[in-house]
Amino acid sequence: MYLVYRWLIATDYSSLTILSRGALIYVHFFSKCTVSSSLLTIAFLLISSAMLFLLGLATSLLYALYRYYSMVARYPRGPFPWPLVGNMFQQDFARQHLTSIKFAPSFDGVFTLYAPVPIVFLTDYEAIREAFVERGDDFAGRPENIVMQEIFMYAPNSGVINSNGENWREQRRVALSILRDFGMGKNLMEEQVLSSVREYLEALDNIKNKDKVDLHWPIQLMVGNIINETLFGYRYKYDDCEKLINYVEDFQKWIGDLAKSPEIAVGFAAPALLKIPFVGYHCLYKHRDNMRKICQYIVDNVQRCMEGYKPDDEPSCFVHAYTQRMPNNAFLDDVNLISTCNDFFMAGQETTTTTLRWAVLYLALNQDAQEKLRREIHAVVGRDRLTRMADKNKMIYAQATVLEVQRMANIVGGNLTHRTTRDTVVKGHHIPKDTFINGDIHYVMARDPHFVDPERFNPDRFLNEDGTALRKDLVDRVVAFSLGKRACAGEGLARVELFLGLTATVQNYRILPRDGEPIDLEPLPMNILQPRDQYIKLEKV
Repeated sequence: MYLVYRWLIATDYSSLTILSRGALIYVHFFSKCTVSSSLLTIAFLLISSAMLFLLGLATSLLYALYRYYSMVARYPRGPFPWPLVGNMFQQDFARQHLTSIKFAPSFDGVFTLYAPVPIVFLTDYEAIREAFVERGDDFAGRPENIVMQEIFMYAPNSGVINSNGENWREQRRVALSILRDFGMGKNLMEEQVLSSVREYLEALDNIKNKDKVDLHWPIQLMVGNIINETLFGYRYKYDDCEKLINYVEDFQKWIGDLAKSPEIAVGFAAPALLKIPFVGYHCLYKHRDNMRKICQYIVDNVQRCMEGYKPDDEPSCFVHAYTQRMPNNAFLDDVNLISTCNDFFMAGQETTTTTLRWAVLYLALNQDAQEKLRREIHAVVGRDRLTRMADKNKMIYAQATVLEVQRMANIVGGNLTHRTTRDTVVKGHHIPKDTFINGDIHYVMARDPHFVDPERFNPDRFLNEDGTALRKDLVDRVVAFSLGKRACAGEGLARVELFLGLTATVQNYRILPRDGEPIDLEPLPMNILQPRDQYIKLEKV
């Protein structure tokens, strides 16, 4: 230590300065290296973490894609779907019938679209018949999603159209039994229809300017009064029907809004998102509120009926007959009564009205067919009495005309959705349990190859060579009421209304287009394909 001390004393200032600076440079260099090394370590860790995250994300995405397209592989082939959105941007939600026309020719009558949940489309008669008739139990379900429960029903799993299971079977069985007791398709109900038809003709006679007539509301009231009297026991006068008109206008607004709301699909694909207030309102609750507004008409009428109800009296309307059966059937209650009446009224008055409105336009455009129909009516029935269902077998051309009107009007843009109740098969295609099914009756009537020149209105297509009978192969393909266990429950009544309403109009009036106002056959963009309001000319025969 002493020697070191002596060496330090002997060292001059300049040397010490050099040594000090050298030491400082060394320390500075060493500290710089230490800091750089730390930064490099941090950067390396960050880059590694990012790479691991991206690798994990890519792996997750690849696995999600694998799972998605593995799911797609379980269904019949269709247009290529994209993850999350499926085929959403390839569909026209306001004009659902155009979707099948776009895709069906590329497949064999069975294909899948993703909206974004998978929906299997059946687009030929054989496929629909195999599914809904031959395998009816496999396809008898309805979707049980919250959207169906809240938007399309008065109450969850109630009524005859969208309910499921034993409740559906019992509601449908009882409803059909009551309608049969009232004579659906028979003389008792026929008299009720004829009475409404006479009031309709009287209303037409009272129109002062027959050169400019819109038959929308006369037809609507004729049909609406029939179902109103069947359900609730009373009719409206043509000059005092504001409540019925309000119902119809609210209903048409509701279905119009639905057609413009593809966001409803969110409720099917991701119902949890409906808990977000903004999403829930636009995707579900505003449509539910509109449905409740429509249902209030039914609730008010049921309550009105019950004010005069006496259990021991012979029932005079559906509400009384249903109520009489409640004590002996656990499935029958006030909620299902209202929901069943709502189903019948909603479906019964609008579909038949729309079909007859199309009939007027097609006959105005096809004077030869109209005149041929009129000649048959006058030959069989004459001019002094109305057609009856007993005359039907003698009126082959009238039957053919009704069939062609139904085929051309083709008012159901998208059939009510079915749901498979078990794994099943159609035309060799495996379809998993709980799959949504669209039996596309619109496509069958518009594009079935059995209908030659399908876009031309031609009742003669249904006649055999000598014109004495109908061609069964074509009659079977007019599936306006669908097929199988979920076929329209009011089909019998609707057939009577169409036949008697159409023949009465043509028997008494010549339907003509107005000069300079071409008939517009472009339907409104909604699921029930209604014609646009327009004027025609009537001439008393």
